[in-house]
Amino acid sequence: MSMYKELAKAGTWLNEGFLYIDNPIGVALFPKDGFKTKTNPAVWITVFLVVIVALNFCQVKLYGESEVIFASMKIALIIGLIIAGLVVDLGGGPKGDRIGFRYWRTPGAFNDYLVPGNTGKFLAFWSSLISAAFSYGNIQVVALSGTETANPRKIIPDATKKTFFRVFFFYVLSILIVGMIVPYTSEALSSSTGTAASSPFVIAFKAAGIKVLPSIINAVVCTSAISSGSACIFLASRTLYGLAADGHAPKIFLRCNRQGTPFLAVALSVLPSPLVYMVVSNKAALVFSWFVNITTVAGLIGWVIIQITYLRFYYALLRQGISRDALPYQSPFQPYVAWITGFIVFLVIFFSGYAVFFPGNFTASGFLTYYINIAIFVALYVFFKIFLKSKIIPLESINFDAEFESIRRWRESSESMDDPNMGVVRKLWDKIF
Repeated sequence: MSMYKELAKAGTWLNEGFLYIDNPIGVALFPKDGFKTKTNPAVWITVFLVVIVALNFCQVKLYGESEVIFASMKIALIIGLIIAGLVVDLGGGPKGDRIGFRYWRTPGAFNDYLVPGNTGKFLAFWSSLISAAFSYGNIQVVALSGTETANPRKIIPDATKKTFFRVFFFYVLSILIVGMIVPYTSEALSSSTGTAASSPFVIAFKAAGIKVLPSIINAVVCTSAISSGSACIFLASRTLYGLAADGHAPKIFLRCNRQGTPFLAVALSVLPSPLVYMVVSNKAALVFSWFVNITTVAGLIGWVIIQITYLRFYYALLRQGISRDALPYQSPFQPYVAWITGFIVFLVIFFSGYAVFFPGNFTASGFLTYYINIAIFVALYVFFKIFLKSKIIPLESINFDAEFESIRRWRESSESMDDPNMGVVRKLWDKIF
């Protein structure tokens, strides 16, 4: 769907919501979208914010190059941790203790949560889904950042395919290793020191007698924090720019500096950043959990709308007799994947805060951090639905002509052709990384 739209419009998934559903959907969605030292954490926060803001006000090429550097460091770290974790698990540490799948038997692979037995294990699994979703947050930045490349209709499909391999190798495999080398009963896991000491990899390496890694991990995690924050500002500013380009936000956000950066959109996106200073307190872990819950549920709402938007796009093509073969990229197993994904994500959102309804667990802050985004989204949608007096766009009224003409011209250009001189090794590397 992102490859179909003409990329000169900074195509965002919010714009597609305006195109394939109705205007209030886009309006309702937009608001959602250290080392051992005595230095005050606020100092480090300030340094990080300055770097993040500076990168986003620079030319997009510089931003991209910084992301390549940060990504290389993160990839090197996670590959190193996976290999080191396997070595420790197989008894290659200084103590020679072979762990294997010992912790999957004792204390077990699943912890009990709220109630004992299998029900408690299922509730523990379900409660972890919010944390898992937080890790996958803003994965749609692949499609958005691709709009600023020389050949988006080729780059975005390639990047999307690579995402699967990255998720498997860097997310799933690392979690598997962590589950093998650290038991959930480890007290260090619940430590709120704010350093790498509570990292499961660090806990496992210390238990194995390896003591040199925490500072290294902390350093790379700091660069990851800068990269993540920078990506969020980039995503928000380009989304706002795209909305302005399509007439759904004030035109003032189209203004760019000499480097071609929409500086007013970046400035507005940066405004909420001072909220991060809330973690400079003796309740930093609690504040962080609030941010995780709020941002994750907001992101999940966006994912549901992405599925609905895609389904509208899919069925509009079907209604108008247009084959998906005409698109630069066809997502596999559709529309089933969109239906299933949308339903599962809806369930995760609806039951995300189930724990607060257990006797003795209810708190106003806990309830609000899980469900305030739902109320805001519904209120904004209803308000602008009434204010704009809009109707859901009929499938047969969605206009595809201009975009498919653009796709036809793109197919005829030489830029859409693969490099015939690319070797087998390079092709394999390019597919994965």
